[in-house]
Amino acid sequence: MPGIDYSKFDKIEDSDDEPPKRPPPQPVPEVAPEVPAQLPEEHCRPLTDVPKLELPDGDWLAFYQTKMTAPQRMQTLVHLWNSANQEERVEFLRHLIDLINNPTISNRIKGGQEVLKDLDANFYRGVTFPEEWVGAFQTFAIDDKKTAFEKLFKSLDQQERGLVLGTLM
Repeated sequence: MPGIDYSKFDKIEDSDDEPPKRPPPQPVPEVAPEVPAQLPEEHCRPLTDVPKLELPDGDWLAFYQTKMTAPQRMQTLVHLWNSANQEERVEFLRHLIDLINNPTISNRIKGGQEVLKDLDANFYRGVTFPEEWVGAFQTFAIDDKKTAFEKLFKSLDQQERGLVLGTLM
C-alpha cells in the first residue's frame, strides 16, 4: 500500500500556529481631489478687464505680467497649449528649444508623443485665466502663435520658466 502524501495537506503558509497575514495596503490612486483646497481669492478673481490678445504688441502682455498671478499665468499657458494641435505643439517645442539656447536643458526635454499631449488643467482647477485669449489664439497662424508663446515665456520669471520646462522633462 502506498504511503500517504502529506504534502497536499500540510502547507506552511496555512499553518494555524502563525498569525494571519494582513492584506497589502491598497495603492492610493493618483487622482486630483474632487474638492480642491481653498484657493486664495487673488487667483480666482474674474478677469473681466482683460485686453485683447493682439500681435505684435499690445496691452495684453503688460496685463499678463502685472495683473495676473503666477497660477493664472500658468493656467493661461496650459489652455493655450491645449488649444493647439499636435503639429503646432511640435513647432512650439522647436521654438522653445531655440529660445532656451542651452543644450544641457534642451537635451532633457522629453521626446515623442508624450510631450505633445494635453497638459492637465486640473492642477490649476479654480484658477481663472483670460478665456477669450484662447479663442483669439486659435485664429492665429502658426508663426503668430509661436510669437505669442515666446512673448509669454520671456515675460515669466525664472521660477515660472522652470515650471514650464519641468512639464516638458
